[in-house]
Amino acid sequence: MDHYKKALEDMVDQFAYVLDDPPRITTGGLSSLEYAFDALGYPDPKEIPERKCQFENCNKTATCGTPTKYGYKRVCLKHFNEINN
Repeated sequence: MDHYKKALEDMVDQFAYVLDDPPRITTGGLSSLEYAFDALGYPDPKEIPERKCQFENCNKTATCGTPTKYGYKRVCLKHFNEINN
């Protein structure tokens, strides 16, 4: 069953609609995604904290990665430009 759960999690991750600020995914009202969210026990929308910008106090979705003086960070476009300009 773990194999099937992982497959369903991957499909939801790929096909669910993305919301920003904070990063979340939603079914968008699609019945197939609603069934998948229900089977996985996910709320709708479901927060995805690992997709959050790693810049302090930012709730936007990270869209790219970049080296910083604190190591490699995944950041939103605004902070990518701030760090690299």
